[in-house]
Amino acid sequence: MLNDQSQTAALWEELKELSKSVVEEMNRDAELSRRTGGLESRLEDGDAFVVSKLSAPQLFLSVRLRTEAIEIHTRVCVSKPDLMESEFREQLTIQNGISLQNAAGEVFTLEEAVFYILRPFLHLGAADRWRPLSLNFHRHERVLE
Repeated sequence: MLNDQSQTAALWEELKELSKSVVEEMNRDAELSRRTGGLESRLEDGDAFVVSKLSAPQLFLSVRLRTEAIEIHTRVCVSKPDLMESEFREQLTIQNGISLQNAAGEVFTLEEAVFYILRPFLHLGAADRWRPLSLNFHRHERVLE
């Protein structure tokens, strides 16, 4: 049990660091920065971090460590012509402290999980029709190459 807790703690620390690094890389990449308008990443507390896009459509992503899962809360705000907000919640179950699994049963390595979590920022083409996407990691990987 203690080993699982230490593996989970290490997974969480690596997830936070890698997510921050990927957001920084997205901001440095001219095409991704143009598409997103720039992203901000900040640590809320030891058990949560937030990634946000303040340009339209606004997108806020909160990632929080729970006992046996990573909780992801996404909020999208579109203001054409009236303000519309959509919220989505999902969890990635921690598997033996080394991988994560979504509700559809897809298992992700740490790197795959980061791209899965950040996928809403990669698919902002049509703000009026934005909805959560169930694309797998491999599609996201090609976007960042």
